[in-house]
Amino acid sequence: MATSSISAATSSTFSAATATSNLNKSTTDTDKTTSSKSSLTKASDAGIKNNLGKYTGVTLDVIDQLIEADPLSTRKSSDEDLIKNLNEQSTAWKNISASLSDLKTALNYLKDDDQYYTKATSSSNQSVATISASTASGIGSYSIKVSQLATSMKIYGGVPAALGTTDADSSQKLNLTGSLNLTSSVGTATLNINDSQNINDIATAINKLTVTVQDDKGKDVVKSLGITATVVANHLVLNSVATGKDNTISVSSTDGTADSLGLGSQAHSVAGQDAVYNIDGYDLTSASNTITNAINGATVTLTGLSAKEADGTLADTTLNVTHDTTYLEAAVENFVNKYNATMKYLNDYTKIDTSTDNLDEKQNGVLEDDSAASRLKSELAHLAISLGVDTDSKTGQKIDTGMTSSKLGLSVDRDGIMSIDTEKLAKAIDNGNGIETIKNFFYNATGRISKEEHGYVTGFLETIKTYNEPDYVKNTKGIINDKLEMNAKQIKELNSDVTDLETRLAEKRENLINQYSAVDAAMEKAEAMLKQIDDWFKTDDNNK
Repeated sequence: MATSSISAATSSTFSAATATSNLNKSTTDTDKTTSSKSSLTKASDAGIKNNLGKYTGVTLDVIDQLIEADPLSTRKSSDEDLIKNLNEQSTAWKNISASLSDLKTALNYLKDDDQYYTKATSSSNQSVATISASTASGIGSYSIKVSQLATSMKIYGGVPAALGTTDADSSQKLNLTGSLNLTSSVGTATLNINDSQNINDIATAINKLTVTVQDDKGKDVVKSLGITATVVANHLVLNSVATGKDNTISVSSTDGTADSLGLGSQAHSVAGQDAVYNIDGYDLTSASNTITNAINGATVTLTGLSAKEADGTLADTTLNVTHDTTYLEAAVENFVNKYNATMKYLNDYTKIDTSTDNLDEKQNGVLEDDSAASRLKSELAHLAISLGVDTDSKTGQKIDTGMTSSKLGLSVDRDGIMSIDTEKLAKAIDNGNGIETIKNFFYNATGRISKEEHGYVTGFLETIKTYNEPDYVKNTKGIINDKLEMNAKQIKELNSDVTDLETRLAEKRENLINQYSAVDAAMEKAEAMLKQIDDWFKTDDNNK
């Protein structure tokens, strides 16, 4: 019996030693990790895992270190580092793309006539007249005198018979049925009146009257009749919306309704009148106090009568139209800010750290090796210092506006960052350079059928288009979008590889746990059997 037990213990110990001898093979064989689990599955029992390393010294920490040192882990880490780098590159390109879009918007402002030709206006006496001006307006000062304002025609009705007096309750029903015909310069409308209405209801109804007229294209449109009605001390007062002596209004009826409302023979009217004024010595009249045809591109609004001087003449009011340079100055400053925002991104992302030779310590930009980013940076910096001189693609002739970026206060440092001398810019705008010269420097277009664009902004816009917009001829979505798609595809492939590697490493880790757990279990069993054998021998000795 003792001999049999010794043989069993020896067999168990031999099995443990055999399992240990095969460990090195299992840790390097990446293709057989799943097949080695078969008879050792029970070794994953929680109780055995708690004893892992008790005899072999190989704990879970040691196994994790073995997995970490495995070539598959190295490959997984490499993939994850590359995924991180590609994500950082994509983020960088997205930031650059958004910044280029902002720069494009700023450049398009510099193409807009409003930035150059917007006018500032002023009046020496706003209680007499004010002025506003479009971009088409000329520059100048104008003297105006106002002797009469335009007014509208009014019809003052009497007290309706149903009310009788001015102090009667205006909310009482008039018990009147009939119709009124009202005519203005817009057209004629008929108002039907019923016996439930009071004088206030009728005034409200008049205010809502509309007519259908044809516009310049012959299309029917609905417009207000242009007559307003109010109730003053139980009198209906009708007023023409349009001013001027020719914009008359009238009211009539065929059934006596007008007389019943006090708008017949009891009513009296006051004719409208035209405005009478003088601009720069020219005597003029207008049906409206808002005058659009006296000064080209400008609107003059008459607000009151000119005061009389001591000699009886009317006092002058001066109206001024000047260039509003704040729009252009703001547009140029906005361009500089958006350009610098883009260049700052490019400088940061293409940076090469020269502060150390240690590759692990270098803080290089994520696009340091990206030729497209370096090329974009170089192109923008070159365009920033260009003179705005362009070549006519048809004639080959140089188009030189006589203006330069430096004359406008623009300068660029060695990093491509632009600065602006606002005083120099303001001086260039105000001095003899002229708004037209400055506009042609930034942007000008020639030709009607085949439009040729020239100027400072065009080079920037072409570069932005190459990077940010699709080119259907070249079958590209733009340099940046092509890069983003390529990165996304590579990231997807790498993520798939990482998932596969994680699965294989998890299987290998479990396999190692199972094998070392089996060795520990075998050695624990052998130790128990040896102790039992020893106890048997002691018992035999005591029995002798």
